[in-house]
Amino acid sequence: MKSKDVRAQAYSMPLTSPAYPTGPYRFVDREYLIITYRTDPDRLRAVVPQPLEFDDPLVKFEFIRMPDSAGFGSYIESGQVIPVRFNDVIGGYSHAM
Repeated sequence: MKSKDVRAQAYSMPLTSPAYPTGPYRFVDREYLIITYRTDPDRLRAVVPQPLEFDDPLVKFEFIRMPDSAGFGSYIESGQVIPVRFNDVIGGYSHAM
């Protein structure tokens, strides 16, 4: 298999036996609770990979219930998301899930 074929076809690993179907994905009736807390900026710098940057030392701990998720079934997830930016693009870095 050639690397260009992998890049064209890959959406889940392992490539020959993906863990979930191709999209589009639909999440219906989601419920969530997000707790935002301030943390030590030095500890945050230790886990946020370069070239991502953060403005405020904040972490969002998310609990999400997804009873109807296309191709995934019903599940509950939680994780830590750190608000970051890359140049002028704002996003969230999933530190733990």
